[in-house]
Amino acid sequence: MPLTMTSESAVRGLAGASGNQQEATELPKPGEVQVNAVRGEILFCATVQHPRNKPCIDTWGERYQAFLGTSKCSGKPSQFSDYFVFLSQADVEDVYKGLIRLGAETQVHYSCKEAKKVSGREYLAGDPVVISIFWDEEGRRVERAYDDFVQERRESGGTDEVKPWTPHWVFHGSGVIHDERTGCIACPCDCPGGIIADNRTPIYRPMPTVRFDWSKAPPTGTTVYVRIRPVSNRS
Repeated sequence: MPLTMTSESAVRGLAGASGNQQEATELPKPGEVQVNAVRGEILFCATVQHPRNKPCIDTWGERYQAFLGTSKCSGKPSQFSDYFVFLSQADVEDVYKGLIRLGAETQVHYSCKEAKKVSGREYLAGDPVVISIFWDEEGRRVERAYDDFVQERRESGGTDEVKPWTPHWVFHGSGVIHDERTGCIACPCDCPGGIIADNRTPIYRPMPTVRFDWSKAPPTGTTVYVRIRPVSNRS
């Protein structure tokens, strides 16, 4: 399904948990990416799944794969659809094109092969983005930042400390530009396989130690909606 442009009225009320309820027809259908230039955001739906025995799902660990991704890349099956907690039937190329249509720009991108040559030294770069996920629960709309679904662990004073996940999301576009076909949208490290990355650390290494927080997520099988808003650094 191609990208669709929506009017302001089609997304009015989607301001978070206090927003007005929407008719189902006003929200994106499976496989659709809605682009709203007035609000400066894209919307698409996804389904919650529990990818058991994958890194960072039920235990602490490191992973390149995003927690949010798509089942298709340029019309073909994505490589890591069984790794994603939030799995969308949209094509990752349409997500990329939607952000481009909003004026988002990539700056530094690499293929996964080329990135290995600069691992630990260079950083992916592009316009910052804000990612949130919302769904209906017991008659009310719940919206959380994508960051809120994951915990991070780091060493502090010789002991392990669990802290909120505080990624710095940038739109680098590498996964589509270099046709990596991973399906990843927002990777939990500076990995070029997706289109958005946390570039607090250099490409590939070091990687943060993270774990998905299931207490924050809706039940498996729930339809959720993903909102991505690019933030331009240009006047």
